[in-house]
Amino acid sequence: MSIWFTEELHPYYRKSVRVKRVLADEQTQYQHIQVVETEFFGNTLILDGIIQLTERDNMGYHEMIVHVPMLAVGVPKRVLIVGGGDGGSLQQVLRYPSVKEAVVCELDQRVVDLSKEYFAASFGDPWADPRAKLLVRDAFGFLEENPGQFDVIISDTTDPIGMAERLFSDEFYKLMVRALTPNGAASTQCEQPFFDTALIKQIYQSAKSLTKNPAYYYANIPTYPGGGIGFMYVSDTPWTNGLKAPLPPGMNNYINPEVHKAAFALPEFFRKELYK
Repeated sequence: MSIWFTEELHPYYRKSVRVKRVLADEQTQYQHIQVVETEFFGNTLILDGIIQLTERDNMGYHEMIVHVPMLAVGVPKRVLIVGGGDGGSLQQVLRYPSVKEAVVCELDQRVVDLSKEYFAASFGDPWADPRAKLLVRDAFGFLEENPGQFDVIISDTTDPIGMAERLFSDEFYKLMVRALTPNGAASTQCEQPFFDTALIKQIYQSAKSLTKNPAYYYANIPTYPGGGIGFMYVSDTPWTNGLKAPLPPGMNNYINPEVHKAAFALPEFFRKELYK
């Protein structure tokens, strides 16, 4: 008998993956966490019924959310990851020898624990790196306490549902920009152009009011709704600065200079709506 996991993030759109076995299934004080082994996509992390990552296609998400701001800054030393308890973004951040400290501010310790157990083949153990620091706490308070401290901030969050809605608010963006160094850059998970145009436009206007060079960009991830996900680049530093910088060693999965540049080329229907 075939077992299928079906995600319905939107009432008009579903997607399914075939499950070989359930590896973990538990309710924490914050969310319902599942890890399943799927055909083709491998181990898959699901939070509150929504796929967060798979072994097969996570590289498009993690590489693009991390390397675009890191390359733009050039020599980032202190990095903050909001969320990111799975360790995928942390793995990419630690590829940069210039990084002295990478702080991960994750609300749910069990995301970290289960990801260490079931995604070690993909991410190794970035937590063992002495530059990595895990804080199990709400990111809002931490941002308030640390103005001007980070060269790069990566908001690696779930979708704007429940507690995560705050991470897509004007208040959050103000705190994030305030926590950056003068030439720092941030990137945030920023939803899907077909399904979330109004929300993305709202976030872009917020970013535009706070920084000189915000921009939206996009990556292909088959297991996300619509087959991809977008990001908001938030900085006074132009993202194009990153095109002049070499990628760190060992990058051979998703990002390259051509993909980096092309990610900012938006479909006309969406570009007109976003930038009008």
